[in-house]
Amino acid sequence: MRLFAALVPPPDVLTGVRAVVDSVVAAPERPVGSGPPGRHRLSRRRQAVEEAVPPAPTGPMLDLVAAEAMQLPIAKFGNLALNDATRLADALDRDAHGWATPRLRLAGGLALEPEGDYSVWVKLAGDVDTLATVRHGLTRVAQGLHFFVDRRVFRPEVQVGMINDRTTAPYLEELLAALDAFESAAWWQTTVSLLVPTDQGPGRAPFKTFRDIPLGPAVEH
Repeated sequence: MRLFAALVPPPDVLTGVRAVVDSVVAAPERPVGSGPPGRHRLSRRRQAVEEAVPPAPTGPMLDLVAAEAMQLPIAKFGNLALNDATRLADALDRDAHGWATPRLRLAGGLALEPEGDYSVWVKLAGDVDTLATVRHGLTRVAQGLHFFVDRRVFRPEVQVGMINDRTTAPYLEELLAALDAFESAAWWQTTVSLLVPTDQGPGRAPFKTFRDIPLGPAVEH
C-alpha cells in the first residue's frame, strides 16, 4: 500500500474554508489561461474585435477539493506491505506520545505558486515549530525501521482547489482577498493520520485512514 502521513484539520475548520471559497463570485471575463483574440484582433472595427472574444465558459471557476478530502501531507513512505505498514504504525504509536501537540490554525491564501503549480491554497499558521518536531519524529522512526521517507511532499498549506479553463483573473483576486481576510479558529492537532490513497471513483473519498497516531501533551505558550 502507498502509505503517507498527514494532518487532517477538524471538519468545522475545513467547512469554514469552503464557505469562504463558496462566497466568492466574480463577473465572468476571459479565463486566465485563454489566449489572445483570433484573426479579427487587428480589425479597426470595434464590433469585429468584440466578436473575436469568445464568451467565457459556464460552470465553476475552480475545481474544488471536497472539505472531507482536505488534508496536509507531511511525509510519504512509499509502497509498503501490510506487515511493514503495521510495524511502522506500531512504532509511531509508541514514540509519538513523547511529541508535543501543536496548536494550529488556517489563515491567508496562496495561488499559482511556485511556478507551474495550478492550485489555490489556504496557509497553515500557529505552532509550526512544534509541528517541525512532529515531522522530524516521523522521519526518525521510519528511518530507524529502514523505510524510505520522502519529506518533500510537505508544504505548510492546505489545497482548496485548482484553476480550470473558466478561472478568471478577477475571480482569483477576489478569492485571494477573501482568504487573506480569513482566519480559522485554532485547534490542537492531537493526531497524525497514516493514510492510503484510494481509487477516486464517483462518490469515493481520495484516501482512507490506516491509523490515527495520538500525539503527546499539549504545550501552552
